[in-house]
Amino acid sequence: VCPRTHTIDQVMYEMMKESNNLYAESMFYQTAMHSGHRPATAKDARKLERDVMLRAGLLPQNYRIADGSGLSLYNYLTVEAQVMLLRYVWQQPDLYRHLLPALPVAGEDGTLKKRMTDTAAQGNVRAKTGTVTGVSALSGYLTAPGGHRLAFSIVNQGLRRAAEGRAFQDKVCEALCQP
Repeated sequence: VCPRTHTIDQVMYEMMKESNNLYAESMFYQTAMHSGHRPATAKDARKLERDVMLRAGLLPQNYRIADGSGLSLYNYLTVEAQVMLLRYVWQQPDLYRHLLPALPVAGEDGTLKKRMTDTAAQGNVRAKTGTVTGVSALSGYLTAPGGHRLAFSIVNQGLRRAAEGRAFQDKVCEALCQP
């Protein structure tokens, strides 16, 4: 049997740009293996996530992570917490250099390939999409006209159609990128 190995960047690319939820779940348990427990459990992964939240200045008891893909309706994380986590990653060059190239780029690739085309947001917005029934989200980074890198998170809830949320998110990003 020939073992298959992939770099973290290869896994992140597939997980983030193509929104591969199986990769996300696998990453959840792979990170849990750092706990030293075999087999690694979701509880181990959540403990590591709590540690990251603390380092980012969050109170983990105020949030709930149920899975690695974000598909569970039992994940509870505010947009403020998401922005704080994005800012934390931005301040950690060893993390940021892996995350930024893995994020879909508006109007260019991944899940944002057909979004924000022919606008100031194209090629500028790098963000992860998220959709479950009634909810659409977009979180990531963009560069404002003054050259400032912004972390943002937009979550639309109570949607009958996810396209309505995506249209709103695109308008907000286009406005933030507009010179």
